[in-house]
Parts: sequence; C-alpha cells; structure tokens
Amino acid sequence: MTLLAPAAQAAEEKQQNKITTKAVAVPLKAAQEAMQKKQWDTALSEIKKAAAVDKKTPFEAYQIDEFLGFVLIQQKKFGEAAPVFERMLNSGLMPADQVDERTKTVAQLYFQVKDYNKAAQWAKKWLEKHPNTEDMGILLGQSQYLLNDFKGAAATMSTVINNAEKAGRKPDENWIQIVMSSHFKLDNKDGIGEALKKMVRYYPKEEYWDNLLDIYRRKAQGDRMTLGYYRLMNDVGVLKEKGDVVEMAQLAMDAGVPGEAQTVVQKGMDSGTLKSADKTEQGRYDRLLAGAKKQSDVDKAELASLAASAEKSTSGQPLVALGQAYLSYGEIDKAIAALQKGIGMPGVTDIDEAQISLGIAYLKKGQKEQARQAFNAVKDGSKWNDLADLWVIRTQSA
Repeated sequence: MTLLAPAAQAAEEKQQNKITTKAVAVPLKAAQEAMQKKQWDTALSEIKKAAAVDKKTPFEAYQIDEFLGFVLIQQKKFGEAAPVFERMLNSGLMPADQVDERTKTVAQLYFQVKDYNKAAQWAKKWLEKHPNTEDMGILLGQSQYLLNDFKGAAATMSTVINNAEKAGRKPDENWIQIVMSSHFKLDNKDGIGEALKKMVRYYPKEEYWDNLLDIYRRKAQGDRMTLGYYRLMNDVGVLKEKGDVVEMAQLAMDAGVPGEAQTVVQKGMDSGTLKSADKTEQGRYDRLLAGAKKQSDVDKAELASLAASAEKSTSGQPLVALGQAYLSYGEIDKAIAALQKGIGMPGVTDIDEAQISLGIAYLKKGQKEQARQAFNAVKDGSKWNDLADLWVIRTQSA
C-alpha cells in the first residue's frame, strides 16, 4: 500500500489561498510541522482541532481528510483511515491523477481490517477501469470467498490464474485452492475436477492426484478404462488401497496383460499394502500373485509366436495387443514399435486406447514430447479424452 504525504508543504502558498478559515488553517499548519517531525500523535490532535470547526468550506474539509488519512496510515489505524479515504473519493474534489491509486488504497485498507464487503466494492471499482490487474483481482477473489460468494470467487480467481498462465507464469497454489474450495462449496464436481487438473499440473502432490483420480475413476466407462485409471494412479504413487491393488491386478489379467498384474501385486506386497496378519486374507494375496505369475509365464512363452502371427496379420489389432503385452513386461522399445505399426493399420479395436498405451510407452522411455503427441492423438469427444488429458498433465512432472 503506497501513500504519499499531503502536498501542503510543496504548495503551501496555493493551499493557504484556498483555506480561508483561520480556525482551520492554524491547526493544519501545526499538524504539518508535527508530521515533518513524525510526531503523529501531535499531528492527529491538531487535525482534530481543524475538523471540529463548524463552518468550513468543502475544500477545507477535504484538506483536513487528506492530512487525517495520511497520519492514520502512519499510525497503522487502517480501520479509521479507510472511511476517511472513501469520503475523499466520494467528495468529487480529489485530483484526477490520484483517484486510481486512492481507490486501490481504500480496497486494501478495508481488506486489512476484514471489511470484505467494502473491500470487494472498491476492488470492483478499480477493476472496472483496470481489468485483469492481478493484485486487485486476488483481493476481490479472496473477499468474495470470505463473503461466501463462492461463484464470484471461483470466477474471479480463475481469471487471475488464466492471466498468469497467458503471461507464462506459474499460478500461486493458494489461488487454485480458492477456486477448488469454491466449487466444493457449490457442490460442482466438474469445477472441482478442473481445479484439481490445474493443481496437479503446477503442484503435483500426491493428495491432489489422489483426489483428482478418485473423481475421474468413478466416471470410468467399463473395465478397460478403469484399468487405465489404475495405471495412472500407480504411476503417480496413489495406488495404495488394498482393494484398488487387487482390482487392478484382476482387471489386468482379464485384459490379457498378466505381467502387469504380477508386477502390481508384487509391488503391493513389497510396500506392505498387501500384507496382513490374517492368514486367510494373506492367503488370497498369495494366490493372486501365484495366479498372475502362472499366467505371465505362459504369456511370455507365447510372445514369440504371437509376434510372428501379428506380423502376418492384415489387421492392426494383434500388433496393438502385442505392444501392450511388451509394455506390461517392460520391453519398451518393442512395445513402441508394435504399437506404432498396429495403430497405422486398419482393424484396431479401440484406436484411442492404443494411443494411450503408446503414450505410456514413450513416457516410460523418457520421451515426453512423443508421449504428449500420442496422448493428444486421442480423438475429441472420445470416452478416453479425460484419461488422455490427465496423462498429458502427468508428462509435465514425470
């Protein structure tokens, strides 16, 4: 908050010509002298003497407020200063070149003393003349949130965030939290999801990924898409619930990638997620791992013949399936080659799912730009769009 000293000293002669009431002029001069010595209490006492004069011109009243506002700011009496500056702005006597800065000052003063309604009113006045000003946008958004105007807060802070992004700057985490919390208060799940996307893009904390993927996984259409979300959960480190690990393993086996099932169950056991003192429960996990390993051994033994058969096929689907199998065993180069070739041929069962598999393979190889291109190749309007978008975000922090 910037505030310049009254211009009385620099233009004393000019002001004295306008201040015609002696009972006003004398204490104001004494106040000015005290202000020069930073004797704020003395200055305030003299200003109050001038203010107590009954018959004074509008200009004299304005000059008294000019002195009073400045002294109150120096004393950090922001609650008392705010209505003084508001009065000056409403007087019509303020020089045009001061109106903008004083409008901002009033908004800041009211926010400082938690009068959020007034802060919002004056911030809006500033933004009407200076749209997209970041500090006033933030002040308005925060005020709206604290006034329970969650729709307004979400809209205002979203504008602040978008402007920062356009300028190539990283939005502040707190700004996104206000948007996210506002949508939560409004029970707007789509809004929460979009805010969480911003969060994981700029602040990829596990808690944000966990909340985001919980929202989208619940909307997944079918087992293969659910498996897709589990893969992303596993990749960002939020696959931590026993039930989720077990379900992912079962879905992977059903999808014909038992190698992935074996890996995820083994990881769950090594991390302690699939460890239990209950022998019956632990027995289920052990049998799940054994079953995945058995299927995986059979699958790996057949890969060579599957590869030969896929190469002869006029359909791209056998090559896509082969690429997904290679991916599940960590044979990334082979996975990329098979997926690329298969995607370029007719007959692929689900081309968008295949593109996501290709993107994952590129990401595991560390080729983020190629991964983004593969994810972005998912067609607009596809049921896989949301998952593809989330993987694109993942490439930025992987």
